Amino acid sequence: MTSPAPRPKLKTRFKPARLKLSSDQSTRPLARLSLHDQLVAKVREMIIDGELAAGAALPERMLCETFGVSRTPLREAFKILAAEGLIELRPHRTPVVAPIDSREIAEIFDVMVALDVAAGCAAAARATADDIARLDAMHAELAALHRAAERAAYFRLNQQIHTEITRLAGNAVLLGMWSTLHASVFRARAVANYDARRWNESLEEHEAFMALLRARDAQGFAAALGDHTRKTGDSVLQMLEQAGQDPGRG
Repeated sequence: MTSPAPRPKLKTRFKPARLKLSSDQSTRPLARLSLHDQLVAKVREMIIDGELAAGAALPERMLCETFGVSRTPLREAFKILAAEGLIELRPHRTPVVAPIDSREIAEIFDVMVALDVAAGCAAAARATADDIARLDAMHAELAALHRAAERAAYFRLNQQIHTEITRLAGNAVLLGMWSTLHASVFRARAVANYDARRWNESLEEHEAFMALLRARDAQGFAAALGDHTRKTGDSVLQMLEQAGQDPGRG
């Protein structure tokens, strides 16, 4: 009987060389006008792309020296990332990349499937020709990003498409609930795209539900959208389990 392959070590050590925000960062600080957005975007990208794994420390002093910024804008960026559930702010202790609670993720996806079915049905019934054309253009760009293997950009646009569909439902309460839950699974959802097979399947599912939207099949579109979210959740939980975490379904 062969022994199991060794589990890869978590990337919990901070590597400042990876956190340059521009090619000339070594010679000048970031422009003040874009400072906050760049800090948020860069650290968020590193977390979502897995460069900074759960538990990785984010030492303020080293980050400030690397980015050429003071602690004030960095702490403002940390607040945004903490609100997104990506990092944990701990009083008098170094912030860390937040762990993923797989049991909570499983429960959230169960609710999001139902919300996506409701949103999809309403969105398909309310969408104008211009709305569908706009989603079609976004989908075409999504497919191009997939062909180019632009994983991070694909993930961002993917989320924009789902947000736009939910917005088109025209229900502010539904959108608020969906947005809150989506923020809670934002990083975990990105995990699914690390599996090449699931990434391909996800695009095929997008193409299938877009075809139903074009056909004005509200019930079919809603069902396909909910099934897509369910499969994404199942993939996320499987990836977490493979990483050595209990998926929380027991």
